[in-house]
Amino acid sequence: MSRILIVEDDPALRNSVRSILERNGHEVRTAGDGAAGARELETSAYDVVLLDIGLPFVDGWHILQAHQGKRLPSVIVISARGEERDKVRALDMGADDYLAKPFGADELVARIRAVLRRAQLPSTTARVIRAGNVAVDLGNQTVMRNGSEVRLSPTEYGLLVALAEHAGQVIDHRTLLRTVWGPGYGDERNYLRTFIQRLRVKLENDPKNPEVIVTAGTRGYRFGPPPAVDGSLM
Repeated sequence: MSRILIVEDDPALRNSVRSILERNGHEVRTAGDGAAGARELETSAYDVVLLDIGLPFVDGWHILQAHQGKRLPSVIVISARGEERDKVRALDMGADDYLAKPFGADELVARIRAVLRRAQLPSTTARVIRAGNVAVDLGNQTVMRNGSEVRLSPTEYGLLVALAEHAGQVIDHRTLLRTVWGPGYGDERNYLRTFIQRLRVKLENDPKNPEVIVTAGTRGYRFGPPPAVDGSLM
């Protein structure tokens, strides 16, 4: 059973979402304004937060900003603001997904299922994949840079693993989106751009000249250098 916090000032929507999630077996708590939501995040642990942006007292932007650099649960922004710039801003500030109002129960449950899946990645084969000064330990689900552990969000880690498991190969945008976010995704390249940049800031010596996560033209991204080509003559 997952713990979910709903931070939403519309009581009808808040209660409706709570009922949907409780019917799906989740433990749910709610906050009717941003100040109450911020207190909940400071005092209790949650797996997922459904966060409205237009909240009284403290808006959703301030909640995201206050937790930048800290360990935050998986965040799905739920907002009537469906503009592209708002989606990008929310992702830049640490959100994992963005769901524009109005939305259906099935879509909401699917989005929550997807972020929970990313947060509970099963252990894979005990191997370490390296690129430059970065080591991805799949067995222990840890990432090291220059010998020090790097803290990644579940979505950041899921994206890094999707690339590292095919080190040296170019993975196209659609495949990455569907692998990390789920089969309902494929065209949300702003998600990829944002999370790739977040990974580069944490992993690259020079994020503007990446060597660990490389852009492969318009095709996609690659973890590490391409495979060496044997140029010897037979």
